[in-house]
Amino acid sequence: IARAIYPALIPPEDGHPTRDLFEIGLDSARGRGLRSKAPFARGQRVAKLSGVLVSAPGLNTIQIAPGIHLHDEWFCRFILHSCDPNLEIDLRTLEAMALRPIAPGDALSVDYAVTEDRLGRQFACACGAANCRGWILGRKEEPSAEGLAVLARRRPR
Repeated sequence: IARAIYPALIPPEDGHPTRDLFEIGLDSARGRGLRSKAPFARGQRVAKLSGVLVSAPGLNTIQIAPGIHLHDEWFCRFILHSCDPNLEIDLRTLEAMALRPIAPGDALSVDYAVTEDRLGRQFACACGAANCRGWILGRKEEPSAEGLAVLARRRPR
């Protein structure tokens, strides 16, 4: 029997993530993140997402509409950011979809700036992607003073 990641307060649905398919591991540069234990093909549903609706962004949320955020401290909380992600979130169906093939052991990642108007907290990016933006913020906000300093150090002279 599949071992659920979501607690009993979340009614089970087909496609919810299980401990048979995912594990929380340590990424030395980016902290704790989800790793796949199974392969997924490009375009395949990786997981059906769930949680509790809240009105404010936070470290455990994904924005699904203006002023509506899905609080998911059990699965989404551990999807890492990448400027070149391997997942996208379908906000209509609340499904994580593979943007490219995902192999067992791969860290799961999304680009936080795609779904978030404003992040709960801006941060320096350590994703390592060739197209890394260096500072991560929501699509409707300006970099903080710290972000401006980080970006200034990254610009070629």
